[in-house]
Amino acid sequence: MEHPVEPGVAAEAWRDLGRVVAAHVVMLRDEAILDDAGAAAVLTALDGVRRGEPPAAPSLAALIAAFDRRLDAQVPAGVAGAAAIGRARADMLATLVRLATRGRLLAAAERLEALRDALLELAGAHAVTLMPAFSEGQPAQPTTLGHYLGGVIAPLGRAGARLRGVYAEVNRSPLGAAALAGPGFAVSRERVAALLGCDGPVPNTFDAVAAGDELAAAAALVGGVAATVGRFVEELLRWLRVEPTSVRLGDEWLGGEPALPHLRPPVGLHDLAVAARQIAADGMALVAFAQAAPYEPLIATNEAIYAPLGRLLDRGAALLTRATGLISTGLDVNRAYLANRSGRALTTTSDLADFLMVEEQLAPAAARNIAALTVSRAAAQGLEAGGITPELVGAAALTVIGRELGIEFETLGRFLAPRRFVERRTATGAASPAATRAYLELERARLAADVAWREDALARLAQADADLARQTEGMGVADSG
Repeated sequence: MEHPVEPGVAAEAWRDLGRVVAAHVVMLRDEAILDDAGAAAVLTALDGVRRGEPPAAPSLAALIAAFDRRLDAQVPAGVAGAAAIGRARADMLATLVRLATRGRLLAAAERLEALRDALLELAGAHAVTLMPAFSEGQPAQPTTLGHYLGGVIAPLGRAGARLRGVYAEVNRSPLGAAALAGPGFAVSRERVAALLGCDGPVPNTFDAVAAGDELAAAAALVGGVAATVGRFVEELLRWLRVEPTSVRLGDEWLGGEPALPHLRPPVGLHDLAVAARQIAADGMALVAFAQAAPYEPLIATNEAIYAPLGRLLDRGAALLTRATGLISTGLDVNRAYLANRSGRALTTTSDLADFLMVEEQLAPAAARNIAALTVSRAAAQGLEAGGITPELVGAAALTVIGRELGIEFETLGRFLAPRRFVERRTATGAASPAATRAYLELERARLAADVAWREDALARLAQADADLARQTEGMGVADSG
């Protein structure tokens, strides 16, 4: 049983139909398939049709047919049907889906850029904020919050790069493919693509109406971004469960319970995590749906995916806006608490073997064995790294190499201090403040390039709209945009 096209979906499709048909008619005029008088008559009638309210329709295909009927009802009898020359349901539906998707991709790109910018600001402000990093649920090493945030900044940067690639595939015009083999008239698919602001036509006419991979890629992109956001939000929730004072949330992220006046649960954070999981799951479902489409013109598939894909992209953009608010104003990091926790659980002792090789000139195997014995004895005694003494190391050395070592307490203490541990990590992308700041500069450059790309893409679309308006105005028609 068919369901009527939702009013909002119908309005969007109706608006895009006006643009597509106008571009198609201008192309028909340019290729001398339609003469100037006929094109002017059609475009004049088109201006009235596109300003009207779309009718209730059981499907997008029915909406396209209704649009054409209204148009033909308002043109002279001699040019009735002329606007439909060289196009069919298959290429029209494919074009509508792509136009709707490309606009939402650019909107999502802007929201993604805002989140990345907020994360880069937060990371830059915390390039020296010490914190413990965990591996498989256990404290592993000290790092800084700025370095730690690279784990969310980097995948979002890669998502920005993927978005550009997905947009490049989506922003190609299927129009002129007709049913699948192409029209019987010598239309210019390149011309109509340019008028629609596309980067060119889909090169193969069968692929133009049978491809679903570009829509799957768009769904996968938004689902992947949501999954990245969700992972980080879930991590914040873990912090709040295990280390409640590590971060403080703004009031807008907290709830209340009348029966427990002391309780301020992070309901906003939970809601954000749930929304991210749902978008990620829905993205995967749309990917599977698109990939399972039959090897034929995807009329039914495009009908079915148009609205859900649009909603998915809209929800993804809203998620990014909410996450940006969390990072920008909703999160207060307890620097002192995190720094205090960064040296716990002997996490800096992984460098003890390095210390023995550098300071005592021991062979690597001997240094590792002494370090391992020292750490195991410290753990048995319930010591932290700061409690490891030269005597403890010397006793281990006596067992391993048969002699004690002349280690100074202050030298050993400085070496095992969390801040010194982090400062020694100077390799590209490592945890030292200098390396972290260098990495953040690279990400800022990547972000700036993505912003410039999006602004250029928007400018190209605006220019295409202006060109189409000039073409229709040149035939005495006031284009309504």
